[in-house]
Amino acid sequence: MFDACTEEPESAWQAILEIVKHSLNEEQVVLLGAGAVETLLAWHGAAFIDRVVEQAQRDPKFNRVLGAVWRQDMPNEIWTRIERVRKEIL
Repeated sequence: MFDACTEEPESAWQAILEIVKHSLNEEQVVLLGAGAVETLLAWHGAAFIDRVVEQAQRDPKFNRVLGAVWRQDMPNEIWTRIERVRKEIL
Protein backbone atom coordinates (compact mmCIF):
# COMPACT_ATOMS: atom_id res chain seq x y z
CA MET A 1 0.00 0.00 0.00
CA PHE A 2 2.93 2.34 0.64
CA ASP A 3 3.99 2.06 -2.99
CA ALA A 4 0.44 2.73 -4.16
CA CYS A 5 0.18 5.79 -1.91
CA THR A 6 3.44 7.23 -3.21
CA GLU A 7 3.35 6.13 -6.86
CA GLU A 8 -0.33 5.45 -7.70
CA PRO A 9 -2.21 7.90 -5.47
CA GLU A 10 -5.54 7.68 -7.31
CA SER A 11 -5.57 3.90 -6.94
CA ALA A 12 -4.58 4.21 -3.29
CA TRP A 13 -7.39 6.69 -2.64
CA GLN A 14 -9.95 4.34 -4.16
CA ALA A 15 -8.59 1.44 -2.10
CA ILE A 16 -8.77 3.52 1.09
CA LEU A 17 -12.40 4.41 0.39
CA GLU A 18 -13.25 0.73 -0.18
CA ILE A 19 -11.48 -0.38 3.00
CA VAL A 20 -13.29 2.25 5.10
CA LYS A 21 -16.65 0.79 4.02
CA HIS A 22 -15.92 -2.34 6.08
CA SER A 23 -16.31 -2.73 9.82
CA LEU A 24 -12.81 -2.05 11.07
CA ASN A 25 -11.55 -2.76 14.55
CA GLU A 26 -9.53 -0.14 16.44
CA GLU A 27 -6.18 -1.56 15.31
CA GLN A 28 -7.26 -1.56 11.65
CA VAL A 29 -8.52 2.03 11.91
CA VAL A 30 -5.18 3.14 13.34
CA LEU A 31 -3.16 1.19 10.78
CA LEU A 32 -5.15 2.63 7.88
CA GLY A 33 -4.99 6.19 9.20
CA ALA A 34 -1.37 6.24 10.34
CA GLY A 35 -0.34 4.18 7.33
CA ALA A 36 -2.04 4.66 3.99
CA VAL A 37 -3.96 7.90 4.62
CA GLU A 38 -1.00 9.56 6.31
CA THR A 39 1.37 8.52 3.51
CA LEU A 40 -1.04 9.67 0.82
CA LEU A 41 -1.36 13.07 2.47
CA ALA A 42 2.35 13.42 3.15
CA TRP A 43 3.20 12.72 -0.48
CA HIS A 44 0.17 14.11 -2.33
CA GLY A 45 -1.67 16.26 0.20
CA ALA A 46 -2.27 19.23 -2.08
CA ALA A 47 -3.93 17.01 -4.67
CA PHE A 48 -6.12 15.14 -2.16
CA ILE A 49 -6.89 17.44 0.77
CA ASP A 50 -10.19 18.72 -0.68
CA ARG A 51 -11.42 15.15 -1.18
CA VAL A 52 -10.18 14.10 2.25
CA VAL A 53 -11.98 16.98 3.97
CA GLU A 54 -15.18 16.34 2.02
CA GLN A 55 -15.07 12.62 2.81
CA ALA A 56 -14.39 13.28 6.50
CA GLN A 57 -17.38 15.63 6.70
CA ARG A 58 -19.66 13.13 4.96
CA ASP A 59 -18.47 9.81 6.44
CA PRO A 60 -17.99 9.28 10.20
CA LYS A 61 -16.03 6.07 9.56
CA PHE A 62 -13.52 7.94 7.41
CA ASN A 63 -13.38 10.75 9.95
CA ARG A 64 -12.40 8.21 12.59
CA VAL A 65 -9.58 6.94 10.35
CA LEU A 66 -8.43 10.53 9.88
CA GLY A 67 -8.09 10.74 13.66
CA ALA A 68 -5.13 8.35 13.45
CA VAL A 69 -3.17 10.49 10.98
CA TRP A 70 -0.02 12.16 12.28
CA ARG A 71 1.47 15.26 10.73
CA GLN A 72 4.64 13.64 9.37
CA ASP A 73 6.00 15.93 6.60
CA MET A 74 2.75 17.62 5.66
CA PRO A 75 2.75 21.35 4.95
CA ASN A 76 1.02 23.53 7.55
CA GLU A 77 -1.97 24.29 5.33
CA ILE A 78 -2.70 20.57 4.80
CA TRP A 79 -2.25 19.69 8.48
CA THR A 80 -4.43 22.61 9.63
CA ARG A 81 -7.31 21.41 7.46
CA ILE A 82 -7.00 17.89 8.85
CA GLU A 83 -7.04 19.16 12.41
CA ARG A 84 -10.12 21.27 11.71
CA VAL A 85 -12.20 18.46 10.19
CA ARG A 86 -11.41 15.41 12.31
CA LYS A 87 -13.62 14.79 15.31
CA GLU A 88 -11.25 12.73 17.47
CA ILE A 89 -7.60 11.89 17.76
CA LEU A 90 -6.67 8.24 18.14
